[in-house]
Amino acid sequence: MVDTKTAPAPAASPRQREAPPVRLLGTGPRRWRWLVLALGMMTAGGLSGALALERMDDRQGVLVADTDLPAGHVVTAEDLRVARIAVADGVSFVGSEHLEETVGQTLTVPVTEGGVLPEAALGTEAAFPEPDRAVLGVALRPGRFPSSLVPGTAVSVVVHPEEGATTGVEAYRALVRSVQPSAVDDGSVELELVAASTDAAAVASAAAAERVSVVQVNPRGGA
Repeated sequence: MVDTKTAPAPAASPRQREAPPVRLLGTGPRRWRWLVLALGMMTAGGLSGALALERMDDRQGVLVADTDLPAGHVVTAEDLRVARIAVADGVSFVGSEHLEETVGQTLTVPVTEGGVLPEAALGTEAAFPEPDRAVLGVALRPGRFPSSLVPGTAVSVVVHPEEGATTGVEAYRALVRSVQPSAVDDGSVELELVAASTDAAAVASAAAAERVSVVQVNPRGGA
């Protein structure tokens, strides 16, 4: 007769008896260390966002040129717009709250479109031009000036020598204050230039003798 009783399970080998217990992923103290680290990172991110918002709150309303404004220009409300920027300590710009009192003042320096209006750029009509500067008019025929001239353009005024003269060509730095077409409809223009007062006489004399050409230059270039 066959014995139908279940045979006893074989004894565990020494290697099986010594195997360490299996630890499920995400349990035990290591899991808590990762949770603490994650919470710390979330807290740091929240603090960074709060600091960024605080810096944004430090921005100030300032007046910005809505177009290129030349030196000597009388400011109008249409010339300006308000922008909010972070202003560094020690830098003086005209705040948006001073819009009404800024209108009607004269610029002592040119301000490009989008440029913030510095306090030092404003003065009265009597403060322009500055003591070492002069304003002079120059009439130029076609071919003696680039068509790209606009108020605020930095130029080099080239003075050609008189016929038979032994001296060479001379050049003087200047800034275009205004550009107007000549009354004579031949493509000529009349420029109003701001130049060093020591150069004004030489430029005006050469312009009257039609010995002047104007070249546009980089405003940051040398003389």
